[in-house]
Amino acid sequence: LSDASAVFKETPEAVQKLEDYKNYQKNVQSSMSVMSQEERGKATQRLAEMAIELKQDPIIGALVFAENEFNGFVNQVMNIVKSTIMGEDSKGCSSCSSGSCDSCH
Repeated sequence: LSDASAVFKETPEAVQKLEDYKNYQKNVQSSMSVMSQEERGKATQRLAEMAIELKQDPIIGALVFAENEFNGFVNQVMNIVKSTIMGEDSKGCSSCSSGSCDSCH
């Protein structure tokens, strides 16, 4: 994640693409209440297209992938910590301490 983030920060074009997306998203969100249904549909479609373009960018795509991998890892660690605190095995079963019951395996 650190490497992908460093490469991203060192690439002005990628930073600008992401800023453009965030700014457009912010403008759409603040204007939703005054947009017609057709305008909302077009804006939502454009946001989806921009998101795809961002993910297809090699630098931004690598950053998103690294963030997702990191977040998945953190979630796994947090689940283990939570299970340990609650007295459950790693699969979330509190009915057996040995991990040998059929209900959770």
